[in-house]
Amino acid sequence: MHSKDRGCAAPGCDVPGYWTEVHHAHDWTRGGRTDIDKLTLACKPDHKMADKGWRTIKLANGQTQWIPPPHLEHGQARTNDYHHPERFFGEERVRRRSPRDRL
Repeated sequence: MHSKDRGCAAPGCDVPGYWTEVHHAHDWTRGGRTDIDKLTLACKPDHKMADKGWRTIKLANGQTQWIPPPHLEHGQARTNDYHHPERFFGEERVRRRSPRDRL
């Protein structure tokens, strides 16, 4: 889990992975499975948001999308890239160069 999410998956949250809890993206009380690709990391305050009307879904690229309840919806970010800087630059810019590339 830590190597996949690296930290809290809630938008705007910078809590590192070691201070988070495992969250079922699809509520396990409603039949959600406990599979690694159906889980995400959430800090304690963000984990409690699920009890306050927030929903989470896993996207095809593995990111977790946080969907606010209708009365809080105002076009905010729904995913968190804070723990994944490679998403800002593209994989090819973050990839390590080989020793031959440095010559």
